[in-house]
Amino acid sequence: MTRNLMLALSFCLAIGTTASAQNVAPIVAAPIAAFTEYAGAPARSIDLTPVFSDPDASTAVQLSVLLPSSTGIFNIALDGQHKPNTVANFLNYVNSGRYFMTDPTTHTLASSFVHRSVSGFVVQGGGFIGTVDPANPNNARPTAVTTFPAIQNEPGISNKLGTIAMAKLADNPNSATSQWFINLANNGGPPADLDTQNGGFTVFGHVTGNGMTTVNAIAALPTYNLGSPFDSLPLRNYTSPNPIKVTNLVSISAITIISPLTFTAISDNEAVATATISGKSLLVTGLQPGTAHITAKATDLDGAFVSQTFNVMVTTGPARLANISTRAQVGTSDVLIGGFIVSGSGSKRILIRSLGPSLISLGVTNALLNPTLELHAQDGTLLFSNDNWTTAPNKQEISDTGRAPSSSQEPAILTTLAPGKYTAIVRGVGNTTGVALVEIYDQDSGPGPLLANLSTRADVATGPNVMIGGVIVTSNKTFVVRALGPTLTKFGLANVLPDPALELRNAQGALVDSNDNWQTSPQKTQIHASGVAPPNPAEPAVYVSLPAGNFTAIVHGVGATPTGTALVEVYPQ
Repeated sequence: MTRNLMLALSFCLAIGTTASAQNVAPIVAAPIAAFTEYAGAPARSIDLTPVFSDPDASTAVQLSVLLPSSTGIFNIALDGQHKPNTVANFLNYVNSGRYFMTDPTTHTLASSFVHRSVSGFVVQGGGFIGTVDPANPNNARPTAVTTFPAIQNEPGISNKLGTIAMAKLADNPNSATSQWFINLANNGGPPADLDTQNGGFTVFGHVTGNGMTTVNAIAALPTYNLGSPFDSLPLRNYTSPNPIKVTNLVSISAITIISPLTFTAISDNEAVATATISGKSLLVTGLQPGTAHITAKATDLDGAFVSQTFNVMVTTGPARLANISTRAQVGTSDVLIGGFIVSGSGSKRILIRSLGPSLISLGVTNALLNPTLELHAQDGTLLFSNDNWTTAPNKQEISDTGRAPSSSQEPAILTTLAPGKYTAIVRGVGNTTGVALVEIYDQDSGPGPLLANLSTRADVATGPNVMIGGVIVTSNKTFVVRALGPTLTKFGLANVLPDPALELRNAQGALVDSNDNWQTSPQKTQIHASGVAPPNPAEPAVYVSLPAGNFTAIVHGVGATPTGTALVEVYPQ
């Protein structure tokens, strides 16, 4: 059925219009409060979408239109705040791909096109897709867009120049489906009366910036009367009376959802803290103690903007674990299990990742080629899982940390956790086996909860397949590092490492300390007083004060049975 814009003769009550939502400047919706950040800590990521709001644009789309000798582009700000149902309907067509289809004859992608252009009035599209005539593939024979159910009319914003509105049937105000039109003039009042006739036509957005240049270029094309609904069909590079080809249609080659706001940021003291933008996030990095003023700015598609300034105090952070990791063999049943504790009050931003293929460049020949990662709460509840980090819903945030795995086959989870005990489990996809690394990073940049301990359980083999636990320490801190083997039989494990030994090495590989049986350690009194002495005298532990840097705990077996399941743990004191 034809979607008309006007009734030749009609009587209807006047429909009141609200003030046009066009060209309203963005606002600060939720100001960023001042905060403290540690020098050298990971960048603090601030999502700017709740900070700034555009009153006349909940989201936006970019349309690419094929013109006679070029591709024209124009953006449309969609006013979901005032016309939520209509915007949701339009986005449903965009997101579901209804404005495109695979041509059943050519098996190539066919696009919707502008099928109506009335000079000084409107250009209209969204109703038909430019497919070919199966009997003559050189010629066009459009296919109607497959529509969703019609929507309730939402009039109220005036049909002014540059606005986009829904087309509908001439005798039914609530009949709009897929077709839309852009006003080429102020059509709300006489003679068009689009704000009142047929219940009023729902405006749900407007063309932004200089986008009307492209729309006007469409309106300037010659039109042809091929009968309703193509009685004002604009065509490009066409000479009558030749057959009309798909290439003559004013095709909309792409419709892309874009942000209605773009962001910039600047620091007035970059020696203390820097401010950069990544997509919709503001990244603030503290470099040295001091104070910086950060200004974040949001600009809409019409060029209007708003800004907000806040203070960042950078201080020297306390000693803490910035990273804990373990490398070990992953089997089919003996998976790699990394436990950690978040202590204190509040919440903590944590990045957990598992490496497999990346280890090959480090000389690991039997790396786990396709690891998968799970995060469980203390009661065993699965909180998150991931196979390939590039499929994570927050993959951009993972990338912004600078710690995204180098291989797309490797998983990562970036989340915020409340204080408690958590377990990260690494398996091989399809029961594959090999050496993998599990790592937990403290992504918080300022005061808050701490990573309190690392506890990793895995198979310990010989040679390069021993268990290797790593920690990154931010400044001088004392730790107890221990390895459990025989104690694990109390938890139902049969194939335990009967006599584990422990080495602690610095980033250069130099031995810092080592132990076989903890009661033989010169620091056995301190180990016992720590409350985390191994339960079995055959299990090792070291009590050490470590400076800032990277350290590695290596667990291997001694005696006649040098293999089995073991647990390595790191406890800050």
